[in-house]
Amino acid sequence: MRIFKTITCSLSLLAALSLYIAPAMAMSNSSTVIAGFTDLPLRNCQGTYCGELKKLGLGQEMRVIFNDTGGGWSYVEVVQTGEKGWVCNANVF
Repeated sequence: MRIFKTITCSLSLLAALSLYIAPAMAMSNSSTVIAGFTDLPLRNCQGTYCGELKKLGLGQEMRVIFNDTGGGWSYVEVVQTGEKGWVCNANVF
């Protein structure tokens, strides 16, 4: 029974880590991502306290210039307009 609990805990931890690591790996530098919801803020720095440069539409394409996996933000260029700014990694796919 003890081995079963150890295995279960290990698998749960592995599953939780994969949810954190997978999005960061998917957004490497120079990859293309899309806005995950309507009015996604394109910001002038990393953080929700930063000013909004623009609101992006659902499905808006962006090219990742720099992915700060530790901070959870990416510096991107909007494909259609060439505008650059920061987006939260949790809100792009």
